[in-house]
Amino acid sequence: MLFCKEKPMKIEKLNNMEKIKVRIFGKERELEVFSVGDNRYDENGNYKEDGFALSEKEIECLNWLINDVDLSDYKKEIAEYCNNTYEMWCNKRIKPSDVENEISITAIAIKVRKNYKSEYYYPEISFYGDCKCDEEHGICIGFRDRKYLGIESQDWTL
Repeated sequence: MLFCKEKPMKIEKLNNMEKIKVRIFGKERELEVFSVGDNRYDENGNYKEDGFALSEKEIECLNWLINDVDLSDYKKEIAEYCNNTYEMWCNKRIKPSDVENEISITAIAIKVRKNYKSEYYYPEISFYGDCKCDEEHGICIGFRDRKYLGIESQDWTL
């Protein structure tokens, strides 16, 4: 297990499904890191077994995310996503200050593809977890090309 406490931290190598410690909303959290991109498949197109080494590009994306992204900067966007989701089934509303109690980030999903231009809508890397507004589908806070892309349910990354 690796630990990310102070910026910058440089992860040199990591395996799929391995855990690292990252600060989320100022608190230390243990997050699983997993690949859903090209590296997930072997040369025959079959799924690799968990524990395979993340690629250089996946490690590069991960280092950027854990060193340069602070989810506290996205509380307004997260609250807006949650409120839009709540509107579909109840009258509950949250404020940005409620976000830390509304979502639980449990993983980092990395989706690096060789020809990602055709899939520009999908995140390259994202925080992945649970949220009270949609317990069935969770939350995915996505980034592409080192920029915030948006928030959707977990299947956005998959």
